[in-house]
Amino acid sequence: MNTATSAVEKQAQQAFLGLLAQPLITPATNRILHRHVLRHQRQITDHARRAGYRIQRVGRAVRLIRVPIGGQVTAPPRPAGAPGRRLLALACCLAACCEEVSTTVTLQQLSDMVRDLTGAAGSTVTGYDPELKPQRRLLRDAATLLADWGVLRRRTSDEMLLDWTEDGAGPGAGYDVDRDALLLMTSPDVLAAALHTAAADAEQLAATRTVRQLRELLETPAVVYADLDEHDADALRKARGLRTADLAQMTGGTVEARAEGLLLVLPDDPDRQPSVVDWPRARAADWVALLMADLAGRHGARTSTGTVRLTGTQVDEVVDDLVAWRGDYMSKDQKTVPGSVRADAETILTELGLLQVGADGSWTLSPVAGRYRDPDITLIDTTEPTR
Repeated sequence: MNTATSAVEKQAQQAFLGLLAQPLITPATNRILHRHVLRHQRQITDHARRAGYRIQRVGRAVRLIRVPIGGQVTAPPRPAGAPGRRLLALACCLAACCEEVSTTVTLQQLSDMVRDLTGAAGSTVTGYDPELKPQRRLLRDAATLLADWGVLRRRTSDEMLLDWTEDGAGPGAGYDVDRDALLLMTSPDVLAAALHTAAADAEQLAATRTVRQLRELLETPAVVYADLDEHDADALRKARGLRTADLAQMTGGTVEARAEGLLLVLPDDPDRQPSVVDWPRARAADWVALLMADLAGRHGARTSTGTVRLTGTQVDEVVDDLVAWRGDYMSKDQKTVPGSVRADAETILTELGLLQVGADGSWTLSPVAGRYRDPDITLIDTTEPTR
């Protein structure tokens, strides 16, 4: 394989990973990724097909569609900062109203349309009241979501948007509607597949086993044998060499084979939008979560499947040990607000898929948390020397 071919394949792999992280793109939302996706559309479509995805293009908009496999859509843990149900409902209402817009529209016009839509007889969405500032802020955020997805393109200043959001004055903001992106977002066949997925029988599960294995590793990106049924776990152990080769070709990543399962490690690339969460970062909540995972992994009871379990009392003891050890370097809230250290660790580790918190406050750490054992954390003294 020559250097030019390697560079082309690497760019196609990066574009495929980019679509996983940003599944609906237009030239306005991500110009570079959009160009690479179109340039390598054949390879990306092939990668997507192998994992049961579908690439759909309308005009200049492109979408990677996560078609349900075996009656389910594999997805990583829901991020703590993901949009809430009300915000998503308003975004859907906005998208429906955009269907009635030919080219440009103002936020005030969209606000009136959403008010009428949610207030109509038979509406299943709680009514939207533009006279209330919190409601206007939510609609602004919903419009921002549609802009991130490429459906709306704002053409006016921040000041106009602020005046409307805070005081209800003026048109709010002017938007162009990208009807190609709108069509991909509201595609009836995609919505039907997502909302009316039939449960798979044993024969269908067996037939889709390879695709489901690839999906799990691409989306989570770790598969623990103990989380699978006996047949799926045995099949993955036997096929781990094949899955490793598949994923290397599709993503450029490597697969770590461990006794507990498989883990896909993606290559670092500063020019590519990350398809995994950026963790740990240089902030107190992140390093507290990192150290809590390490200490909990040492003090808990390890099971035969590689998970580590702690009772709620044991978790509190780990928190006390960490505070005594590194309390001077924690944030103000972590030092003064009871429960902050534990809450920060639980929020982050749960979002990462490394932790399950029981109703009784117990912890179950995933075997994947073992990859972060013995973290090397450098604490820097930022105080200025006395002169």
